[in-house]
Amino acid sequence: MSFRVLKYKNYGCTMTGGEDTDDWKHMFYWSFYELNNGKVIVLNDTEYWENDKLIEKDFSCTYGSSELKSGEIIKYEFGNANPNDANAMSKEFFDYFESKPPVKDLKFLDYPSKDEENCVLEFYKKHIIDRKDQKTSTVHLNE
Repeated sequence: MSFRVLKYKNYGCTMTGGEDTDDWKHMFYWSFYELNNGKVIVLNDTEYWENDKLIEKDFSCTYGSSELKSGEIIKYEFGNANPNDANAMSKEFFDYFESKPPVKDLKFLDYPSKDEENCVLEFYKKHIIDRKDQKTSTVHLNE
């Protein structure tokens, strides 16, 4: 199956670490993508900075839904928050982020396939990475 992104939402830099020191910090960028197979993929782009120089960049992809051992399903829903309301964007993101269960509570641990991950990474690198700080509403793409 050939995958493509149907819609996405970019939350920009949602978290940082180490900014109290002058020599290092981490920046965490989050975005969500619905593919044509119905799966939602979560992309985390983490940057590691030292002395104001980017020293490493790491991408990780997960599914936007998890099934608990209890049978409950926790999943990301594309919400209505828009970039003009930073508080709503933050609340929408952290409502999802804080709902993520610990691994021990999951029915199974599942990750996107290489093809799903490549689809999202290619899309991100082509359309988002150069403006990753710009939060977006949910963007629906033409099929």
